[in-house]
Amino acid sequence: MGVAMAIGLLISMINWFALDIDQVNSQFILSKIQVCTLAGLSSFCSILFITELVPRLFFNPITREHWTIGKEFLLIVSLLFFIAVCNNIMAYIIEKEHHNTNLLLKFINASFYVVAVGSLPTFLIVWFNYTIILKQNLKEVSLFNEELQRRIDFTKNSEGDVVRIQTNNKTELIELDTDKFLFAKADGNYIDLYSKSTNGVACKPYRIGIQTLENALDKFPFIICTHRSYVVNIKNIKATAGNARNYRIIFNGVKEEVPVSRNKFQVFKEAFHSEKV
Repeated sequence: MGVAMAIGLLISMINWFALDIDQVNSQFILSKIQVCTLAGLSSFCSILFITELVPRLFFNPITREHWTIGKEFLLIVSLLFFIAVCNNIMAYIIEKEHHNTNLLLKFINASFYVVAVGSLPTFLIVWFNYTIILKQNLKEVSLFNEELQRRIDFTKNSEGDVVRIQTNNKTELIELDTDKFLFAKADGNYIDLYSKSTNGVACKPYRIGIQTLENALDKFPFIICTHRSYVVNIKNIKATAGNARNYRIIFNGVKEEVPVSRNKFQVFKEAFHSEKV
């Protein structure tokens, strides 16, 4: 919201200095300040639509987790095109005279103008997201990792509870020791359950959904879902790696690193900082 307002204001100011008052008076039914204000408002609404509403309606969690700079670039191109369309519609509405034969040429000229004016501020959004915010995330995660390591070094697990969970196989029952449980990974209609054993780490498949397992363990605040395919015991974490965009959990004796989704990172932090953990 704040970035959209800043860019809308910037575009209004750019138009104020770029447009000739005599040209505005001859072409539009509004004054120069009104035209510049509408240009900024149109750009503001366009940015909100493309960056806020469209992702909420059409981007699922999988898309957000695999977001790349290339996709961000395509989003910016779409944003510029949408701003051009909105500003062309606005200009057509407030024009004194409409010449349908020149609509295409006007659209091309206006689109070129929007791209020329809007490229710098919109690409500043990408730079801001992938430098300033990323640096803040790296610093935050680095501090969090230090605290996590201290908690791992000085916290001892209490004696765990044994939870019995019925699987989709009526003759099969999971007897899960919460003290030994490391994490579970979804694999279709099955899960691979990793637990500490006398020989290190044991992995056993069960015919049960990851959501069913999560629901059966929801009374234990230290067992949480960190990804759509993973449920972990944060008491048994050995170490962590990555940053807020690519955060991973490491367990002793397991080569596989467990991911933490970006939309689950805050939940993971809150669970770790909980007094109950």
